[in-house]
Amino acid sequence: MSDILLTVNDIAGLLNVTKQAVTKRAGKESWTCKNGSGKGGTHRLYPLLSLPGDIQKTYVETKGISPALLPSLAPEAAIAAAARNIPTQSFTDALAVSKKPFDSWTAETAVSEKDLRDPRVRRILEIIREAQAVPKGWKKRSWVESVALRYGVTFQSVYRWMKKYEKKGIYGIVHTKSTRGTSRKWTPEAVDFWVGLCLKRAHRKIDLKNLYYDALVIEAHRRGWTIGGYESALWWLDKKATPQLRALQKGGMRALDNLLPPVLRTYADLCPFELLVGDQHRFDFWVVDDETGEIFRPEGYFWQDLRTRIIYGGAVDKKYDAWLIGLALRIGCSIYGAFGSIYTDNGKPEISKYLMGILSDMRALGLSWETTTDIPADILDVEPEDVNPVMIMPGTHKKAIVKNAKAKMIEGTFDVIEGILRSRFRIPGYVKDLGGDIHENDVDQEELKLLAAQGKLLLFSEFTVMLYRALDWYNRQKPHKGVHKEWSWKPKPKAVTPYDCLRSCYEDGWRPKEISESALDLIFLERKKRTVKLGRVPFLWDWYEHDALIPLHREKVDVRYNPMAPEGLLVFSKGQYLCTAMPVVYSSMKDRDLAALKIMEKRSRRKRFAEEFKKITAGIPDFRHYSEVPQIEKDAARYALEKHERTEAEKDLFRTRTPEELEKEVRKLEALGNLPPKTKRPLPKRPNYFIDEFARFKWCLDYEIAGGTLNESDDKWLSAYEAAMSNEQREYWNTVRECGGM
Repeated sequence: MSDILLTVNDIAGLLNVTKQAVTKRAGKESWTCKNGSGKGGTHRLYPLLSLPGDIQKTYVETKGISPALLPSLAPEAAIAAAARNIPTQSFTDALAVSKKPFDSWTAETAVSEKDLRDPRVRRILEIIREAQAVPKGWKKRSWVESVALRYGVTFQSVYRWMKKYEKKGIYGIVHTKSTRGTSRKWTPEAVDFWVGLCLKRAHRKIDLKNLYYDALVIEAHRRGWTIGGYESALWWLDKKATPQLRALQKGGMRALDNLLPPVLRTYADLCPFELLVGDQHRFDFWVVDDETGEIFRPEGYFWQDLRTRIIYGGAVDKKYDAWLIGLALRIGCSIYGAFGSIYTDNGKPEISKYLMGILSDMRALGLSWETTTDIPADILDVEPEDVNPVMIMPGTHKKAIVKNAKAKMIEGTFDVIEGILRSRFRIPGYVKDLGGDIHENDVDQEELKLLAAQGKLLLFSEFTVMLYRALDWYNRQKPHKGVHKEWSWKPKPKAVTPYDCLRSCYEDGWRPKEISESALDLIFLERKKRTVKLGRVPFLWDWYEHDALIPLHREKVDVRYNPMAPEGLLVFSKGQYLCTAMPVVYSSMKDRDLAALKIMEKRSRRKRFAEEFKKITAGIPDFRHYSEVPQIEKDAARYALEKHERTEAEKDLFRTRTPEELEKEVRKLEALGNLPPKTKRPLPKRPNYFIDEFARFKWCLDYEIAGGTLNESDDKWLSAYEAAMSNEQREYWNTVRECGGM
């Protein structure tokens, strides 16, 4: 049944619109298209059955359609086709093509091969066929009677068989009375009681023999049931208690889920990178730490695309954490563009705030919402390739159910990657199998010790390079049976790789969603909250600074950084990028140039703020209320006050003293002759460096005034410095020296 292919011109003619309108709608609604060739070169062809229902309806009403295509049409197009007087028989035949097989197989109509070989059934079927073939000119009753007479049966039996056959088919004429599944000795109620007694969850630890003799036998005697022996009871329990019922008794609903048939889905309806499945994996190889020499097993986190089976991204370290998960996602975004949704285990790193923040930022890029459901599955007897965990809203996170068997494609992929590392890249240092043969494990362990002693184990850096080469080989060159199974393009190759699938999707019109490097930094860098202190933020036992942080003293900001190389911090304030803070450059006690540079840097900042303050306040008037008294009146009042105070002082000076006051003043004058000697100033400490020559001159002057004696170097320098002064300057400083300082 071939589809009908339409060009843009064909669709534009049907809808009576322009070609641009058709092309715009096709891009907006993501119509399926194929590349065709003609006189005008390569152009797009759109299958009719993949187009929207209104276009199909218009085509059917205009040009009609073959009955064979009716089952695949949209409902409105099928109704329009029926309205064009398509023959009823052809329409019925077309619908029969899509009819599901085995619709006639029910509990009331099912037969077995034994029934078909039964001579009685074959004889009745022969009678029915002859009775139904009424010859021309015969009445049905007369013909049925003649057939019954010929086969030696009554015509009533023939009518009865015909009625049963018409209603139930062959099953209607088979003897249905059977005792299979019932007990000839056990009372049915006793069987049900015994099975329920054993399956009751409270009895799951009780011995079955005790349940039989201490419960069933007594209950059967009380109720008058007929039962068999203990062996017969075990036979009935084994027949009635299915593995699912036993699992429900012992493990609850989750154990039951693991024994029910898994939900098998196809990935062909997904777009590349629409849904990623991720999981951590500890590799079965020992490697050596490049720095410490420690031997360990690398552990990483990896993401795989469900549509193309491409390993989207991966990162490896000593132990996986939330940052490693984000790093693996960032690698994938850098190579393949944005992803849609993710599916992971319910581990602590997978539900961390860091990963939740990444998904929140991805939704901010404008991804749409689509919701579906998920049913976990047991993969003991199922190919992981055939089990699709879920399709959920893009930019969000679906977590697996705790303590439940989960089917994830990537779990089977890890075994393939391990095999590639062993067989194709031939990496040594195998880990012994805990469940394997003890002798084989001893050989692996001894080989590991020998390789470690000889220095032949791979360094962690070497293993990482090999791992990424293996992932690239898996994506580009490893034939993938899951991709081949879902291959929807023609012709279908004998073997295909994940990259072949991605290339075909690209040729079909899919395009990756690119993300800029700055957006990747914003989304995937680790983030912390910090409080600004004097233009700096503390981080990793150090201080990071920037001029833009100075006005935010004591405010909280968000910092984002790369844990593998924290040379700078991206600082965000209230969700907006503020600056990139760099580590503080510490001043030196010996490097005078560096010290002077740091001091000048602070002076320039101070000057900048002072100028900004002056600029802000320059045009603002002073609204304070000052005195309105004229200045001359203020001077006159001050002169009168001083004159009054001087008059009062003179009165006190020239008044007559009493003998006691005279004696007291005489003692004060006598005490003035015994004043203690003047103490010397402490010598100022010489600094490690001087900002300029004047600072050195000032120290030398203070040192001499305090009574100190300069060393030969400072004294020689001071003489040269004073000789370069003008006469006025030299006279001024000599006066300062004589007066004992400023």
